[in-house]
Amino acid sequence: MGFVVFLIYLMLIYMRPIEMFAPQLMELRPMVILWVIAFGAGLVSSFKHKEEFAARKRHMWVLCGFVFCIFVSKLMGSGFGEAIDALSQFSSTALLYVLVSMHVNTLERLRAACYVIMFSIFVLSIAAIAAYQTGYMLEQLVYRQPVSMDSALVAKDLPPIPADDHSGAFMYRVHSVGFFDDPNDFAQMIVSLLPWLVWLYKPGKWFRNIFVVGIPLAVFGTTIFLTHSRGSLLGIASMLFFGVRKALGPVKTVMLIGLMAGGAAASGFLGGRSLSTKEESAEGRIEAWVEGFNMLRSSPLFGVGYLNFTNFNWLTAHNAFVLCFAELGVIGFFFWIASIVLAFQAANQVAENAPEGSEIRQMGVLMRGSLVGFMTCSWFLSRTYQPTLYVLLALCVASWHIATKSKEAGGVEAVTKDAPWVLTTIKMMVIAMSAVQAFIFVNRH
Repeated sequence: MGFVVFLIYLMLIYMRPIEMFAPQLMELRPMVILWVIAFGAGLVSSFKHKEEFAARKRHMWVLCGFVFCIFVSKLMGSGFGEAIDALSQFSSTALLYVLVSMHVNTLERLRAACYVIMFSIFVLSIAAIAAYQTGYMLEQLVYRQPVSMDSALVAKDLPPIPADDHSGAFMYRVHSVGFFDDPNDFAQMIVSLLPWLVWLYKPGKWFRNIFVVGIPLAVFGTTIFLTHSRGSLLGIASMLFFGVRKALGPVKTVMLIGLMAGGAAASGFLGGRSLSTKEESAEGRIEAWVEGFNMLRSSPLFGVGYLNFTNFNWLTAHNAFVLCFAELGVIGFFFWIASIVLAFQAANQVAENAPEGSEIRQMGVLMRGSLVGFMTCSWFLSRTYQPTLYVLLALCVASWHIATKSKEAGGVEAVTKDAPWVLTTIKMMVIAMSAVQAFIFVNRH
């Protein structure tokens, strides 16, 4: 029963039907009530059936360290009152990580959670496409961005349906609700769940696969196209590199990625924008990264404060890594990178070391690909604190926990042993900062 409540809570978090269609019910705090029920049921199940949390002590300590840095960064920059508010704001995200760790402890439950997320995003994608094609809920689900100075002159003559506008004066970008109010966030979420469609595929059942896999894939692909998110292209490319490089080899994989990029550009996927760092919006992001380093220099340990980036620069960082070290300093950046390293190591251990052809190995490959795609998109998004990230991190950790308890992978020492993470975290911090500096150097020279 508790797991069913958890799945309902998960679905409502992603779909937000109450906020869209019955906002008056929000005063009754239905999400808080559902969370309390799911959390209580998880605790009872843990004590009654002696079920372990998917997350180990190191994962929880890293999460606590990150929360502590959020508090201290705000305390030092804005005072005790705002520090408490910061804790209150991020606590729901941190507790969502805990909730996933409590309930997702078997392969069946992991798949069920992923299916619920896929279904939720599928429904949101259908709604976004419908808004673009029919104009229904246009204001809530479609952004209209001018592409030239003359756009304002033709705005009054535009058709009411975006799909009917062939003037080229505007770029229409679909988005959704809640966490996905930004088209890039929406595309990022879809990119990260694409690997999970493999679970729906059944060899030899082509007719079933057309409906169960083909239709969702077409809907997700169309939605990504209509978001015109450039970061999503890189996310898909990174997943392909990890997913097919062993089968095709690195050279053919790079060629495939190049063909896809060329096809995307030719099809109008970019909405008339380029991938160049010399493009206007890209230059603004590069300048924001420069300011991020300036913030780090001014407050190296705990940063300028949680959600304070725009107090020092008119534009947000548009990079989850820059946003983290600018706002939370080196110490906060360590804990954030550590949470990602631990999640990646968890899924990667399963993907590389579980028996070939096993469901457990497949689980690791899919969760690893999902995290790689999500984090690649995060290179161009300020989503350090996004709840969807922490759900994904918890699911990756859960995949390792499931593998350690599985008879299918029980004899594999490489899966069950702990991988070193502190030194890896420090290396990744250096690599991330160096990569940002390299982007800045190339853009300015």
